[in-house]
Amino acid sequence: MTLFRVIRIYSAIEAVVFGTLLVFAIGGLDRDVVHYLGWTHGVAFLGLAAVMYIGCVRKALPWSVLATAVLLTPIGSTVHIELLRHRGFSPAG
Repeated sequence: MTLFRVIRIYSAIEAVVFGTLLVFAIGGLDRDVVHYLGWTHGVAFLGLAAVMYIGCVRKALPWSVLATAVLLTPIGSTVHIELLRHRGFSPAG
């Protein structure tokens, strides 16, 4: 499995966790679920940023994807990665 594909899957999973967190937090649903989803998102997002940084250094991703993740959340980075894939992005290496 390529680094690009690992980052793509990781970003999608993190987007689902973040989206679920938003639904529970905005909806005022179970506070314990919000607590655990918040911690899960926080730790997973730091891991995603680290893996994306490694991917950028190894030229598996353009730096703009890391910027998108930091500025627009994992949902933004997932959309950016899918646009790259749709446009035929080919990682170096």
